[in-house]
Amino acid sequence: MQNMIQFLSHNSEVLNKVKEGTASLLGINPEEKKAILDVFFDGGTTPEDYYWK
Repeated sequence: MQNMIQFLSHNSEVLNKVKEGTASLLGINPEEKKAILDVFFDGGTTPEDYYWK
């Protein structure tokens, strides 16, 4: 999960495709995907903070 968040934070074009539904995150379940998107797009905690909570 940490590697996925780190990758997405450095590859915003992929992150946007995941949000649009044109790309998927292998090995990430729907709840984890929602949490990741919430962190990046809904003003939640930073990805680093989210991972360690």
